[in-house]
Amino acid sequence: MGRLNDLVAQRVGVGPTDLLCLHSLNREGPSTAGALSARLGRTTGAITQMIDRLQKAGYVRRTRHPDDRRSVVIEAVPEALGKVAELYAGLDERSRRLMGGYSAEQLEVVHDFLVATHRSAVEESDLLAR
Repeated sequence: MGRLNDLVAQRVGVGPTDLLCLHSLNREGPSTAGALSARLGRTTGAITQMIDRLQKAGYVRRTRHPDDRRSVVIEAVPEALGKVAELYAGLDERSRRLMGGYSAEQLEVVHDFLVATHRSAVEESDLLAR
């Protein structure tokens, strides 16, 4: 996946970490810079620079936090996310075909395995970050 993500990032004119930020905003929804910093394991300074780049390129926008006017929320621009999604369309189609060859029970086992390995990777990352 690393090579694919690198190629997608190149095609849309952003860096690999910038693309990771867009994926995070797509999955998790609008976020503060501090939350993105924690989620992506980057300093707040690095996140601010990344947000500046992504905003200049038209991929994100800053809006006032609805509950705290002193805080800013970063949200992905839906049309820009659409351009990124188009580049993953081939993989999505092949993945759907591949999943079609498995029963619901088999897919449940695969799902459980993937969720468990993701949790394990998150835990290990948290330990290494200390």
